[in-house]
Amino acid sequence: YDKGLELLFHEPSNLPQHLVGDPLRLGQILVNLINNAIKFTEQGQIIVDVQERERANDQVKLQFAVCDTGIGMTEKQRGRMFQAFIQADGSTTRKYGGTGLGLTISKRLVELMNGVIWVESTLGVGSTFYFTVWLGVSDAPCVWRPVLPAILKGLRALVVDDNAAAAEILTEVLASLALRVDAVASGPEAIARIQAADRIDPYRIVFIDWKMPDMDGIETSRRIKQDDTLTTPPRIVMVTAFGREEVRAHAEAVGVEDFLIKPISYSLLLDTLMNLFPPANGEARAHYHARQGEPQTRLDGVRLLLAEDNELNQQIAVELLEAAGARVVIANNGQEAVARLEASLEGEPFHGVLMDLQMPEMDGFEATRRIRADARFAELPIIAMTAHALVEERQRCLEAGMNDHIAKPIEPEAMFHTLQHWFPSKTGTPARRRRVTAGRSSEALELPVLPDLDTATGLRRVGGNRSLYRNLLGKFAISQTEVVTQIRAALADADRETAERLAHTLKGVAGNIGATPLQTLAADLEQALRQPADSSVQLEPLLMQTGQALEALINGLCAALATQRPSVTPVLSATKWDKLKPVLTHLKGLLNDSDAEAPDYLATHRVILAEALPIEPFLAIEKATTDYRFEEALQRLREVMQSTEDKEQA
Repeated sequence: YDKGLELLFHEPSNLPQHLVGDPLRLGQILVNLINNAIKFTEQGQIIVDVQERERANDQVKLQFAVCDTGIGMTEKQRGRMFQAFIQADGSTTRKYGGTGLGLTISKRLVELMNGVIWVESTLGVGSTFYFTVWLGVSDAPCVWRPVLPAILKGLRALVVDDNAAAAEILTEVLASLALRVDAVASGPEAIARIQAADRIDPYRIVFIDWKMPDMDGIETSRRIKQDDTLTTPPRIVMVTAFGREEVRAHAEAVGVEDFLIKPISYSLLLDTLMNLFPPANGEARAHYHARQGEPQTRLDGVRLLLAEDNELNQQIAVELLEAAGARVVIANNGQEAVARLEASLEGEPFHGVLMDLQMPEMDGFEATRRIRADARFAELPIIAMTAHALVEERQRCLEAGMNDHIAKPIEPEAMFHTLQHWFPSKTGTPARRRRVTAGRSSEALELPVLPDLDTATGLRRVGGNRSLYRNLLGKFAISQTEVVTQIRAALADADRETAERLAHTLKGVAGNIGATPLQTLAADLEQALRQPADSSVQLEPLLMQTGQALEALINGLCAALATQRPSVTPVLSATKWDKLKPVLTHLKGLLNDSDAEAPDYLATHRVILAEALPIEPFLAIEKATTDYRFEEALQRLREVMQSTEDKEQA
C-alpha cells in the first residue's frame, strides 16, 4: 500500500473447488514470493496466476506464477537465484533489505510438494517466479456450486480501471459468468459510455477502481449517481487494492452499493452479483448455494474459539455461527484466548480460532504469536477478523501466524465461504436450532426508519435476522452512549491508544448496524487519532461531529424502539435473577411512590438492567423514568417483571 502497488489474482473458474494438500506450505511459498516481489518493485503491480497443467487419476498439477514489474535480474543472477542471494548487485541488500533466504525456503517447500520452481526475468522490466505442485482432488460433495440464474446471463457490465492488467482480469472473470463486459480506463470515459448506452442497451452494473488519476472512483460514482438524465442508473461496486475503511465509508456515503478489495476471488464476485441482482425466485438461489437437496454451508461439529472484546460483534458472530451448527466459546481478549486454548488440551479441543486484532490487555497479533510458540497448536487454523483490509495488515496477520482473514463488518456469505475452506469436512445435515419464544414472527418485526440508518445493509450483515438486528440496535444505543466522552477522557490522560481503539470500535459497530454516516465520521476520527499528538490534525471538530451524529442516532433509536413491544423475553439464570429481582422491586417502589430518586437509582443500576432485560422494554422504562412519566414507567416495569417471572417459573 505504501508503494502504491496492486496485488492481483488470476484464478480460472474451471479449477477444482476442493483440493487436498498442505495449505500452510503452499501459503508460505506464495507469501515468500509475494514478499520478494513487493520488496523489489517500486511501481506497477504484482500478479499471482494459477493454471491447471496436468491431471492423473485423483491428482492435479497446478502451476503458480508470481509476476512483478520490479527491477528484474541478469542471467547470472538468475543462475544463483535460489541460494541466499543478492538481487541485482551488492547495493541492493542495503537498499531493499534481505538476502533472499525466503526463496531458498520456498524451493525446499516446493520440492516437498513434488514440484519444481524457476524464474524468468528481464533486467529493468521485472521477474516472474513459477512453481508447480501436485495436489489431490477431493471427492467431497461440492457445497459451493454456481448455477447462474437467468437474470445474470447477458447482463451488461462496465469495468473502470486505469490498470490494464487489473481491468483484463476482472473482465475475464465477469465474462466467464456470462456477463457482457466492456472496459474503460478513466472516470470521464465511464460517464460518457454510460450516458451513450443508457437509452439503447444500458449498463446494469459498473465496477469502478477507487484510485485513478484526474477523477477517482468516489467522484466518478458521485457523478453517475447524481445524473438525473439516466433512465436506467447502473448499480456501482467500488473495487480497490487500498482497502482503507474510510474509503469504504465515503463510497457508501455517495451511494455505492457494494465494495470489493483486490485481489478479488471468483466466488466473492459471484456473491456480490447475486446480492445486487437476486434471482426472481428461491429456486435459483438454492441451486446457486448448493446442489439440490443439500444444505448450505454447515459447521456441525465444529468448535470455535472467538476472541473478540466487543459485545455487539460477539453477538453477531455467535448468532451466525451457531445458526450454521458451530459451537462457539468466547474469549474477551487475547490473554483469555491463550488461556482457553491451553485449558482445552485437558478437555475438548477447538477446531479453530477467530481472532480479533484490536483488543485490550493482549491484541490478536501477540495472542497468535504465543499460540504458535506452542508446537501443539502448530496446525490449528487461526483466522483474523479485521476491519483493516490493507495489504500490509494481511501481511502482518500472516507473519504473526494467522492462516486467513475475515473482513469486518462481517458479510455472512463471505465469512462462511472462508470457513468452508478451513473446515470442509465438517459439513453435514442441519443442526437443531435453539428455540426462541417470540411474540411475533421475525418477518413481522418493525424496524426503525431513520435518515442515517441503512437497515438493508444492517440486515444483510446479520443474515436477514430481523429479531437479532433489532436487538443489536438497542444494544448499540446502550453501549455507545458515552463513547465520545470516553475518547475525550483518554486523550486528557494522554492515552491515545485507548482513544484510537474506542474510535475503531465505534466505526465497526456503526458499520454492523448500517449507520454509514456515523461509520464515516468514526473512520475519520480513528485515522486522525493515529497521527502523532503534535501533528496539525484538529481533533475537536471531528469529536464534535461524531458526537452530534452519535447522539442523533441514539435518540432516534431510543424513540423508535421504546414505543414497540418486546419480541423476545430472555430466560435468566438463577444467579442473575437473584441479583435482578431486588433491583426491580426497589425501582418499582420508587416509581409507585413517584419518588424523584427513581432516575438516579435506574442510572446507578443501568448495567445490570440493560444486560438482563429485553432491549425494547428497558429503553421504554428508562425513557419514561428520566422524563418523570413514572406511571407509564411503572406499567412497563410491571409487564416485564411478570413476563420474566413467568419464564423463571416455567
